[in-house]
Amino acid sequence: MRTSYLAAGVLVLALGLWMASGLLPSSGNEEAAGNVDSAALSQTAANDEAPPMKVEYIDVTLSPKSRDIILQGQLEPRRHLQIRAETSSIVETINADKGKTVNKGDTIVALSLDGRESDLQEARAQLQTARSQQKAAASLRQKGLQSQVQLEQSQAQLASASAQLKRIQRDIENTQITAPFAGVVNDVPVEVGEMIDRGAVVAELVDNSSFIVTAQVAQQTLAKLELGKTIDVKLITGEVLPGKLTFISSVANSASRSFTVEAEVANVGGKISAGVSASLVVPVEQVEAVFISPSALSLGDTGELGVKTIDENQQVVFTPIELVSSSLDGAWVTGIPDNSRVITLGQGFVKSGQKVEPVLAEETAEETAEENS
Repeated sequence: MRTSYLAAGVLVLALGLWMASGLLPSSGNEEAAGNVDSAALSQTAANDEAPPMKVEYIDVTLSPKSRDIILQGQLEPRRHLQIRAETSSIVETINADKGKTVNKGDTIVALSLDGRESDLQEARAQLQTARSQQKAAASLRQKGLQSQVQLEQSQAQLASASAQLKRIQRDIENTQITAPFAGVVNDVPVEVGEMIDRGAVVAELVDNSSFIVTAQVAQQTLAKLELGKTIDVKLITGEVLPGKLTFISSVANSASRSFTVEAEVANVGGKISAGVSASLVVPVEQVEAVFISPSALSLGDTGELGVKTIDENQQVVFTPIELVSSSLDGAWVTGIPDNSRVITLGQGFVKSGQKVEPVLAEETAEETAEENS
């Protein structure tokens, strides 16, 4: 019996000790949690005291820049003509080959006379006879020896003979196919000895002294164009030529709702060929802008294009911009205040309001050069 009581007492004592031991770990956990919170606060304070990030910047100065409208087009010759034969005959000689420059009145192709000289002599003889007959009829009419009808018949024969002579003379002249204006012979689609009919194309002549650049402009931009305005014509080859707006259509294309515009540009030295792609650069207004490298451009929170600048408190400021013109080397933009410090290196790792340590781009280049030396 005593053994049972003893066992029960030992069990109760063990249970009490076990319950009391549960309070000790709880106190230890609170202390551990307190240590963790203190470490986090210490880490945050350490982060707040971290040195500002270095960024590279440039000082920008605004300059006057033309805001332009750029229209895409191509060079077309001022005059482009297919010369056709005005009489039928055999090609006797070709005096100007493809690519040759000719002056106005130069013979390009000569056709055979083919018996036209004999027709000319006959027409001259008939004209002389008709004149004599008309003169005799007029004399007899004055004497009352010939009727008025006979006199009018002789006058009609004279007019007919004169017209026949002129037709033959013009036909002979048409055997010499000449250039109606100065230009370059682009093609001669006939051969010596070939029989051609009236109306056949015998040569293609291009006036390359100047070109017409044709382009299409949207109706929203039409009001900004001015007839006679001086513009630049930029060729796909990189050359820039001076030009002038010579035509602005008053009727829109029914399909595209765009308007046709034309500009004339001189071909100094005759070195430019027709068909080259070209852009019309039409100045619209003068603005204050700055040239920025593409690497300095950033996007704002809402997707707008801009740059990151540094204010007087050494904090980052996002500045929206507007493009004036762009190229492979960079872009002219407006919206940046004069004498701003634009971040050019490191802008991708900082955000608006963050304090930074600005380093002038020139100083960075000098330090690198010194280290390399």
